[in-house]
Amino acid sequence: MVSVNIIHPGGLTVHTQDINNPTEVQSKVEAAKRLCTEFLTPNPKVNEICQEIGHQFRDSDYNPAVVVWLFITQVLSKDHGCQQAVTRFNNWRIANSMTRVDDDTGAYCKARSRLPEVLFEKLLAWTAETIDAATDRTWLFHDRVVEMVDGWTVTMADTATNQKEYPQIANQKPGCGFPIARMIGVFSLATGAINHLALSAYQGKQTGETSLLRSILDRILPGRILLADRYYATFWLLAASEMRGIDLVARVHHKRKVDFRRGLRQGHLDQLVVYQKPHRPYWMSQEEYDQFPSSIFVRHLKYKIEQKGFRVREITLATTLLDAEVYTAEELAELYHRRWLVELHIRSLKTQMQMDHLRCKKTSSIRKEIHAHMIGYNLVRSAILAASLRFDRCPSKLSFTGAMQSLEDYGNYLRLGSGEPDKQWSSMLKTISELSVGNRPGRSEPRELKRRPKQYKLMQQPRDPNRNLYATAA
Repeated sequence: MVSVNIIHPGGLTVHTQDINNPTEVQSKVEAAKRLCTEFLTPNPKVNEICQEIGHQFRDSDYNPAVVVWLFITQVLSKDHGCQQAVTRFNNWRIANSMTRVDDDTGAYCKARSRLPEVLFEKLLAWTAETIDAATDRTWLFHDRVVEMVDGWTVTMADTATNQKEYPQIANQKPGCGFPIARMIGVFSLATGAINHLALSAYQGKQTGETSLLRSILDRILPGRILLADRYYATFWLLAASEMRGIDLVARVHHKRKVDFRRGLRQGHLDQLVVYQKPHRPYWMSQEEYDQFPSSIFVRHLKYKIEQKGFRVREITLATTLLDAEVYTAEELAELYHRRWLVELHIRSLKTQMQMDHLRCKKTSSIRKEIHAHMIGYNLVRSAILAASLRFDRCPSKLSFTGAMQSLEDYGNYLRLGSGEPDKQWSSMLKTISELSVGNRPGRSEPRELKRRPKQYKLMQQPRDPNRNLYATAA
């Protein structure tokens, strides 16, 4: 059996200068710089995209280029408030010898609500494509791009429109919970950038993570490898990936029994088996069901994870990478071990970027807010990518929080028109390259809190009846 020693899931050591042409490296760094600059200042290209998609707008103070810029910098800031966004806008106008606008946030919020959702979708795709083109080829797996998929949930402001489309959990009383949505993201293993996302209600038909992945599977380019946990290792996703020229690497589904005494043996605890097509599920049409093959070949392999001080674990993988000579068991074990990076990327979105609870009042604005977070996240990843290329570092070993703070400061320099922008950019990249993530294998942190929360009771009734009750008692 293959035995794998646990290491920090940061990936392989890269030496870009030894392989890539310095001119090529510099051009990739410049591409990342243009991407960051175009979103940290009002970008006229946003107005051009609006014209391409047929969105009519007035040439006002809050034109689409300004609103997108304010929205992105708003989600990158620690405050996240609309008032700070308007204050930032006034500071920029004064620095550029223009008159101030009203400090009231109403005009900004209305202009933001008028923007079409497709604009943010196109902008997110643009950031993902730019980062993908700048990826160093030494970070690939057998010269193939690897993407990771996983899901999470977000809550949002408790309004009637949000509750209607993304209802709260059924066992909560009305007025005591928050609307909740389920979403999945497809992240690049090499750079950490998010390439695709899908969103649905938390509960109901076709709202599971596998359903969301099927809805965006055709967006993943052929020839790529998809890393996923055991929830995704179903016949339908394995077969659908194979039909689209994508390879899937995941843990064996928890309901599938694996017997290494059967199948075509390729090595010790490494075999090829046949998955037969199950009966048509209720959610699938007969026409779609007929498009799937009657059976597919799947490779199973088992390996051990050994870490000093921890129990030995055995993991069984299911993959459509069938050639054991090209894709060895050791390589696939190490590749799947790096899947944990997707959990860290989601934590960066939900915790560092405060996306766990969304603030907009309407569902259309909620989806724009989600895309704004994703665009801002990709800008941070773009800055990390540039620092990695220039200083020969691995992107996953650099601090996301440090990069986000450095990028926000760089945006302030651009906004206020401070001198030497090229030197500021170089200084930012140097700072990001020095803020590395600690490698602490074997660290154990029990889930305990030293600082106690306030002893408030949980809300069991809507707030207004409680107010009336306390007023009567007084």
